Amino acid sequence: MRPRSFPSAIALLLAALPAFAWGPSGHRIVAIIAEQRLSPQAREKINKLLLDGKYSIVDIASCADTIRGNPRGNPTPADLMCRSLAGDVPSTNGLWHYIDIPVPTKAKTLEASCKDDNCVTARIASFSQILRTSKDDAQRRQALLFLVHLMGDIHQPLHAAERACDKGGNSEHVNFSLDGKKESNVALHHVWDSSELELLMNHANITDDRVFAGILMAGIKPAEADKWARASVDQIAWESYKLAVSKVYRGIPFQNFCDNQKPAPLVTDLTSAYENDGTKVVREQLTKAGVRLAAILESDLVSVGQASGLPTANQ
Repeated sequence: MRPRSFPSAIALLLAALPAFAWGPSGHRIVAIIAEQRLSPQAREKINKLLLDGKYSIVDIASCADTIRGNPRGNPTPADLMCRSLAGDVPSTNGLWHYIDIPVPTKAKTLEASCKDDNCVTARIASFSQILRTSKDDAQRRQALLFLVHLMGDIHQPLHAAERACDKGGNSEHVNFSLDGKKESNVALHHVWDSSELELLMNHANITDDRVFAGILMAGIKPAEADKWARASVDQIAWESYKLAVSKVYRGIPFQNFCDNQKPAPLVTDLTSAYENDGTKVVREQLTKAGVRLAAILESDLVSVGQASGLPTANQ
């Protein structure tokens, strides 16, 4: 993720770079929730795939971003671990993290927003199928690594929406007040990746991901979780899209970034009401992501041949 505060010129430059959903804490929280909801049978199969328990799904939760990025200098141990577990990954893997559903849209399906199946919904369906049916442990290990991450990504609203070529909110600029510590001229996407989650954890006076995940888990109602787990991948994408329209873009002035003669982006001061409402969205989306990740892993690893806990659009 980007550092916190930049001079304007640097901020504008980095805003053009691809953003990674939720940041490491968010992806860890999703994986922790999922891990705690898995059956012993599913955990055993995951342990086997992750080199006999050498790693956990929490350890690999951000690996897809590590692989997507371009490490500078000598690779870190985390870089080496992620790349060794993932194996060969095509250069198009950056497209797998999101789906750009236009805001607004009259489309009823996601087909036009997912060219050549290079989008988050198609890749989740593909990796789920590999994990479920492949006899090759290396393929299944890669599928597990990406499923753990992409199930987090699809729940970040700006990974399912794009307004007037704004790159999922990366071209929109805002000022965000993080409990008195102001983030100036940062991308709207960055706010929803990291700042809202940091504010949410600050409000709970918690810095430890596992402790915070435990709080989220304590609030899960079984009937609610069952309903969440029945959503198809496409339904999840539309759910995130609707949140982007109703919550994320609310109060953000429209700008057309499709124009080649792009003006300097407006910088919007986010209100405290906007920021606090955002923490509620993030809280629920992370919780849903953890529940749904557990459902798809349980189905693919244990309930093979039975109805999936997280159906694809065709089921």
